[in-house]
Amino acid sequence: GFTLIELMVILSITAILGMVGIAGFNNYNKVQTLQNATNDLVTTLNTAKSRVASQIKVGINCSLQTNTLDSYEVQISIVAKSYNLIIHCNNGVSNFSNIIYTKLLPADISFKPAPDTSPASYIFPVLKGGVTAGGQIVLIDSDNRQRTITVTSLGGINQ
Repeated sequence: GFTLIELMVILSITAILGMVGIAGFNNYNKVQTLQNATNDLVTTLNTAKSRVASQIKVGINCSLQTNTLDSYEVQISIVAKSYNLIIHCNNGVSNFSNIIYTKLLPADISFKPAPDTSPASYIFPVLKGGVTAGGQIVLIDSDNRQRTITVTSLGGINQ
């Protein structure tokens, strides 16, 4: 049989290993949440880029045949911790804009103002290619881990 001391040693070793495992899982979970938020934003930027290249018109006002697609825009709100995919079109007289969707960042993730003069909106115009102004988008979590997305003036999106 086992003595009481041997059982207590085994239980304490098991408890320590369990605590290390739970701490490691929590850290892994936070890293994956930041990576997923980054991937979602990159997907939205790529959606705007591909829809403008394909000249896909969606939304109530823009889907009419008489309206012309001008651009797609990804608008970032640092304060609201969200971003919008917006379509811009016109009918020769009036300009229309429709928010296609809005996404919120997870609770412990926020936008960090980029160190340069990066824009708060990335506009992908039709027939011009690229974006009106390139820059960086930095996502940061509660443990100060960061992911940076770079949008080049030619429309390249890198993370």
